Amino acid sequence: MSGRELLRKILSGLAVTVFRPRITGLSQLPKYGPFILAANHLSFSDHVFLTLFVPRPLYFVGKAERLGRRGVRGRLSGLFFRGIGMIPVRRDGGRGGVAALELSRERIERGLSVGIHPEGTRSPDGRLYRGHTGAAWLSLATGAPVVPCGLVGTDQVQSPGRLLFKRVRFGVHFGQPLRPDRYAGREELSLTRRQFTDEIMRQIQVLSGQELVPRFAVKGQAIEAGRAGTARTSAPAGGPR
Repeated sequence: MSGRELLRKILSGLAVTVFRPRITGLSQLPKYGPFILAANHLSFSDHVFLTLFVPRPLYFVGKAERLGRRGVRGRLSGLFFRGIGMIPVRRDGGRGGVAALELSRERIERGLSVGIHPEGTRSPDGRLYRGHTGAAWLSLATGAPVVPCGLVGTDQVQSPGRLLFKRVRFGVHFGQPLRPDRYAGREELSLTRRQFTDEIMRQIQVLSGQELVPRFAVKGQAIEAGRAGTARTSAPAGGPR
């Protein structure tokens, strides 16, 4: 057993004991061959939990800043994300995203599996936002199926802008794999990537129960919303008018 797998098993057992998550659909995950896990994004903790609960090695795409933070917490965080094999993406809206997709493609072609949050950033208000086409592109380029996943309540475990986790039950629901075969012959078309992405997002919506918003989420908006909520709850009752 590799050091990475041993770390995953230990942390997975600890997370199950502490949070008692409701996990459904594990049988939907392919037992052999690569796949792409596409999940909604409510909390910083989302891809941590998914990496722990998926019983096969899963390499999640995450923002590169997490690997270079300073201080003791920052270094420990960087060690953890390197340990679980995070694929770093520089969110510059261009070459950084392309480089992360190419790294993801290399892993898939080696028979490994990759996790992506198609929204690209955390939801600012708990709704499900329009998906970017990276997961669909990977599937169409490699033939690997996409497994949709709906997360429920992880924003209560760790709200945006908060460091500490709360001991709250949450749900992780895996859906039936979506295969790119139906788009054969049209893989290179941008319209095909959009159609496949919209199909993926509809399945995530079914699993998560969220309202689907027909626009993209804005980077950083979830953290700002979390800070605003903290400020409101910490303000004294009957404050200035």
